[in-house]
Amino acid sequence: MRLITVKAPAGQGKKIMEVAFTAGASQVSMRQEELYSPNHPERALDVVEVQTATPKAKQFIENLMRAPFYDPESYAFAVRHPESIFASEPPKEETHPIVRPTTDVYEELWQFAKITYSLAGRTFLSSVLLAYGMVEDFIPLIIAGLLFLPFHHHMLATGLGAVAREWRLFRQGLLALLLSTFLILLAGACVALFTEPPIGWHELGSPLSGFILSAVIGMAAGLGAIDDAGRRELVGLAATAHISVFPAWFGLSLAFGFEEGGKWAQHLLTFGINVTSLTIAAGLTFALTGMQGDGIRRFVKKLNSAKG
Repeated sequence: MRLITVKAPAGQGKKIMEVAFTAGASQVSMRQEELYSPNHPERALDVVEVQTATPKAKQFIENLMRAPFYDPESYAFAVRHPESIFASEPPKEETHPIVRPTTDVYEELWQFAKITYSLAGRTFLSSVLLAYGMVEDFIPLIIAGLLFLPFHHHMLATGLGAVAREWRLFRQGLLALLLSTFLILLAGACVALFTEPPIGWHELGSPLSGFILSAVIGMAAGLGAIDDAGRRELVGLAATAHISVFPAWFGLSLAFGFEEGGKWAQHLLTFGINVTSLTIAAGLTFALTGMQGDGIRRFVKKLNSAKG
């Protein structure tokens, strides 16, 4: 369910309403407001509110952003997810959970891929728990570390950026992925300085099993991202558990030393296959479920050219 508020120049409200009705909305409201901003004269606005089921909201937003009259510089819209809507549609129709608007998934993944001190701190500290749990072969501690790692969101951001051809998100997801991988490896090396070998937990799997599991997890993560009812945190745990153990293992092994005749080359190959498979599988899922980047690219391009 979504509540969408669109603010547009006065006189544009009727056009927005037509787009909403075409997308399947059963009722739309409109009012007038005055917009005030520093160093600009006041402007009259048409404010249109649409409350509808999630898939209809997706269709409305994407149709609006592609409409010839839509101007990113003078239009603004916000999307909210209410707990419930009791209006003109029965709950059976109103509560349909898929597919989430592309704009929702896009901005959610941007938040997860933003490089901040919080991201760096959470990643490093969680990886310390993960690496120590691996040394001691203590599963509860490994799970505790995995719960706070946002690792798989970076792969989802990379996949969506490629599908939507929004290369800023693609680069940001890739950069966040590289940084997180380095921080997990660093945390493993730091843990190794205060512990003794060997590494107790060493079930890292083979390249073939890694490919199959990563593809399945990538599809599940993609489906969870586009579904209001998706248990994204649980899918994220599975994705993180399957992949983040590799840089932690390498960090520990760099300090402990690699065992003679060890499988470090196979583990490195498996890690690369896992990351690539999950990213591609998630991207294909986004493409097959109708994630659209046209309106987003138009919006970003217009605002960037205005600021430039």
